[in-house]
Amino acid sequence: MIARHWRHWFCFIFMVLTCLVLASSAQTGVANSSGGNSSASGPVGSMATLNDYVFAMPPGWTGTKYSDALVLMSPASATNEKCVVSVWPMRPAGPNLLNDANNAFRDVYKAFDLKSMTTRGTQMPASIVHGTSGQGWEYVVIKRGVAPRGSPESRLGFVFAARLNDRLAVISGVAKDPLVSTCMGELASNFWPRFFYSLSFKNWTAIDQTAAMRKRMSGVWITATATAGDRIVFAGNGRYANAAAAQQYYRVNSTELVTTTQAYFGNGAYALRSNAIALIQDDRKNQPDNGFVRVEDESKDEGRTWSEILYLLRVSAIDGKDYEVGYKKQ
Repeated sequence: MIARHWRHWFCFIFMVLTCLVLASSAQTGVANSSGGNSSASGPVGSMATLNDYVFAMPPGWTGTKYSDALVLMSPASATNEKCVVSVWPMRPAGPNLLNDANNAFRDVYKAFDLKSMTTRGTQMPASIVHGTSGQGWEYVVIKRGVAPRGSPESRLGFVFAARLNDRLAVISGVAKDPLVSTCMGELASNFWPRFFYSLSFKNWTAIDQTAAMRKRMSGVWITATATAGDRIVFAGNGRYANAAAAQQYYRVNSTELVTTTQAYFGNGAYALRSNAIALIQDDRKNQPDNGFVRVEDESKDEGRTWSEILYLLRVSAIDGKDYEVGYKKQ
């Protein structure tokens, strides 16, 4: 049954996402990750505009060439899931980016139904995200449940739209719902942060966002789970302070459980460059904690209400893996 379901979704993915992949690693690399001011490589809507996308291909991913876009696919995960990302030719940008993103979503998934529930019987976590990259381009990400018409199954479909003056860059993809996905998972891996931070455009002149980012980051941000919590304060003058706590549970015997709480504190300065951030503690000035940061407005009710989320990605000194934490503004 699992194999049959996978074959079904393999066809589903390729039916939705007929794409073209860049022919060499140079085209999908990060040589121009800071943005460039070269002229556009072709008119809006033409395949030549795909050359204006610059990004890092996730490790182990492959590409297949199609006639109207480019598709990137990951190896199969332990749960037999493959991540699929499609990059589409640029189209004209309208006066409202949210409308443009919604139109792009309808275009990509026009042959499919929207689904509000997962195959596990839980709510599909639809959302709309709005932000500005460290290079100055504005973007919207829309995530909704989708499925072939008449199918009981569902996947999370997403569309990313970035406004580049009079052009609109569009990237889409599909994955299982976030609680079980190894592509855009909340409990497992998520390729999107690294992909997003590597993304730039050849026909875009980067705009220094340091002052704007400091303004957006200023304030108190908190995150908490069942066993850990973190609070970080950013000031507009380039200083920060944080406090974190983690709980661990040890069973002594069948009726006793010992709980220990560890607290961590830090104060220092932070430096920004595009979406990259360096956290420099006052007592460890020669050991900066490097990572990436973005601040987004997120709506889970189709744009009626919005919440500010700060995402901080750092690499673990223990296992070398990426860890991204989302903080809500207090």
